[in-house]
Amino acid sequence: MSLIERPPAVLDAIVVHRNPLLRAGIAAALSPFFRAHDTGDDGLPSGFPSLGAAGPGSRSTSVRLVIADHEGALQSLAGVPRRGGAGTASGGVPAPQWLVVSPVTHGGRVRHAMAAGVLGYVHAACALEELRDAARAVAAGRRYLCRTAAGAVAEGWLGDELTPRERDVLRMLCLGLDNKSIGLRLGVAAGTVKTHVKTLLQKLGARSRTQAATEALRRGLLDDEPVADDPVPLPARPSRGAAQGLYRLQPLPAA
Repeated sequence: MSLIERPPAVLDAIVVHRNPLLRAGIAAALSPFFRAHDTGDDGLPSGFPSLGAAGPGSRSTSVRLVIADHEGALQSLAGVPRRGGAGTASGGVPAPQWLVVSPVTHGGRVRHAMAAGVLGYVHAACALEELRDAARAVAAGRRYLCRTAAGAVAEGWLGDELTPRERDVLRMLCLGLDNKSIGLRLGVAAGTVKTHVKTLLQKLGARSRTQAATEALRRGLLDDEPVADDPVPLPARPSRGAAQGLYRLQPLPAA
């Protein structure tokens, strides 16, 4: 029986999402298939392989799945060495896989997360069954994108067709600057900027500068632009130091 088909209760999942409602809901949704642990406000050290309770008679508990928000996953994975395949930790224990649940699924964000080591990405409004399918697939070492995320990635491929100069012009166009102002900032003539804008309109299928800016933001073409991961402001976490990543986790109790 494959790992994705295996029923429940033999794998541990850690839910470290920054949104407390999503965190609790995800843990509850996955409980029939995983020993799902809501970490509360605890965190997870960067690159942890497995967690187990220390002490006589206790056995190591392998964490196969970590579910997080976009920002938290990227920060925690920033210091993790890339491995081929699923990867293993010391002692041959499989390294945990990461699944992001986010209310924002711009193509650029999804591709950025996947490049950083995230294996699955689903929209926070996905169906319950799709969340479970994603969790089982990612725990088995398989990539998974929900329909919304996959569609956003497909639309976002246009970003690869933009030249660096077109990206510069597009970024300033999204700020509402006119051709003269863009030209002054880039050190080029206004006529050159006008040519770039015309090309951008064609590539984006837009009829106006405003429509082009809206389309670029909708597709997430400007990957380096900050996008709120959650429309509801939450209290900021205390600083834990860059070496620890965003999350830190306490040991799991022995099963």
